[in-house]
Amino acid sequence: MLLACAGTARAADIATKTVPEADLRADITRLQTVVAACQAATKACDPAAVGDDLRIGDPAHGGYEVHWQWLRDAIEKGKTLDDKNRANLLHDSSARLDQITAELDANVPQDAAQNFDHAKSTAAGILAAPEYQRHQELTWWDRLKARFFNWLLRLLDGVQSAGESAPWIWTLLEWLLYIGAAVGLLIFLLRHLNRQRLRVSMEGSAPAKTPWDREATDWAQLAEQFAADREWREAVHCLYWAAIVSLESRRAWRHNPTRTPREYLRLLKPGSPQQRGLRGLTRIFERVWYGLRDARQEEYSEARNLYEGLASGAAADTTTLGEGGTA
Repeated sequence: MLLACAGTARAADIATKTVPEADLRADITRLQTVVAACQAATKACDPAAVGDDLRIGDPAHGGYEVHWQWLRDAIEKGKTLDDKNRANLLHDSSARLDQITAELDANVPQDAAQNFDHAKSTAAGILAAPEYQRHQELTWWDRLKARFFNWLLRLLDGVQSAGESAPWIWTLLEWLLYIGAAVGLLIFLLRHLNRQRLRVSMEGSAPAKTPWDREATDWAQLAEQFAADREWREAVHCLYWAAIVSLESRRAWRHNPTRTPREYLRLLKPGSPQQRGLRGLTRIFERVWYGLRDARQEEYSEARNLYEGLASGAAADTTTLGEGGTA
């Protein structure tokens, strides 16, 4: 019986007072108001408002006790919940109070039940006050989503109805799905073949001179001028950028001047002659440029050999590129 175990667990400091059963009904009506207030606003959630536990009659002669600790716990928990979860929690508490009331109605004369219904209607009138009403206006976004889902539902219903009257529609949709997948696969294969043809064209013939090639030549000539003046550090710096521009002319990567030397290395095929050549040139460049060391003629000569190997295209291999590259 729910009434008899309405909340056996309770705090040690909660008093229990003896009241007639009529006072229990009034107390439940009051508690419904407390629950509704907490449901409407977090600041109204006060476990102390629940009051004392009740003893109805003499437990030794058919009486019983009613403990409200479960309701205090629910109201305490409601302080930490958002509006939706708090409303669900306290809705369950209100339903539990209603069930206790229903058990009381089953054990009392009809006139007493009518009195309780009158008290309940009075409480409902109190709860109808504006301070207990929480009305949320729908936004334009909510209305737009509702219209879209309603339209989608009508569309699906229409397709289902059409399918029932014309079963061939499902076969048509199935074939359209297969054809769409085949077209997607064909487009993928054509693009792959185009990449293959471009690769063969790049490997089988020398590319035409482009502005990138001219810029690489300018960097290399500038390096020679610095080398003639025995400014080996500047000469290595120019050779490095001549190599970078030369690789860009072969579409080893997309132009992006913000990359670091190590990022350029990662864009080339791992283990390829291009990556090995650029790695050696990068090592010399970082040592003399970022390391702020005086370069030697031997280092410039080594860098020159690496650059000429990259620029000659004899070891060109741009078939597999890293992130940011193009085939």
